[in-house]
Amino acid sequence: MTIGENIKTLRLKKRLSQEGLGGLLGVSAQAVSKWELGITSPDISLLPELAECFGVTIDSLFEGCQTRKYPAYGSERGELFAIYTSNNGTEDDFKRAVESYSEVILSGKATTEDYLKYGILHKVRALRDIEIAIYYCSRAILEGNDNRDLEWMAAHQTLTNLLVEVGRTEEAIAKQRKWCDVEPDSAWAHVAYSYALERAGRLEEALEEVDAALQINPEDMNVLTSAGDMCAKLGRYDDAVSYWDRIPKDSTSISHLFSKAEMYASIGENEKAIKQYEAILSWLEERGYNMELEGEYPRKKIAELSA
Repeated sequence: MTIGENIKTLRLKKRLSQEGLGGLLGVSAQAVSKWELGITSPDISLLPELAECFGVTIDSLFEGCQTRKYPAYGSERGELFAIYTSNNGTEDDFKRAVESYSEVILSGKATTEDYLKYGILHKVRALRDIEIAIYYCSRAILEGNDNRDLEWMAAHQTLTNLLVEVGRTEEAIAKQRKWCDVEPDSAWAHVAYSYALERAGRLEEALEEVDAALQINPEDMNVLTSAGDMCAKLGRYDDAVSYWDRIPKDSTSISHLFSKAEMYASIGENEKAIKQYEAILSWLEERGYNMELEGEYPRKKIAELSA
């Protein structure tokens, strides 16, 4: 039992709505709702009025209430922070902690510690979300192994990106190297391994893997895109364009068009970059994409480069 649950029980006995109780106390119905949900607790100065409203003693408001799990934190939000950031913290614990910290921040009474812990809450949440993303990308690779389409290849690259983001770069490299060891004649395996090496900054080794992929399948769209991307990173711009230009105009992907546009923009070739972004817009429109959504980034880049 919590004080919020006690308040709800006593309020219902008095046949008061949350709005009605809030009006008697000079607080909002939302504040009463947060008490009853355990998100926040009533200010200590309101306890005498609460007790009077219900015709009970102040002690009665706390009857059966559990003691705090983490009293050393000194506040309910500190306790909620400790609960969520423990290994057993749940999504509901996160929501309650965010509500509690949001309230004190919006009130203008937040301390340095409050701001820090609010940031840490979201960092912990982000890391947990990345672990979920890693799991499902791994699942996509496993489930898509029989078909091996573009989404399956994208899952390999997304998994690499996620692992690198959380500092597990060597694990990302090992996963893709294992694929190469098992299937040395797979061009896509060499491309995936190359991408992992590139994310680690090992560009020369990455180029070797791209070259291996080109030897196996020199006309594959993924291979040509990766070869162009690698050459661009190494400053071999003409070679990069020659690889990208070998990809058919009716290809099912436009990654190479984005790569070419960004390369031109990075070296100050604005007119050529604009032309590529315009080609991207045409590609999207021809295939029935939502231009308001998908076309926003290319249009933004065209405006920037035109200025």
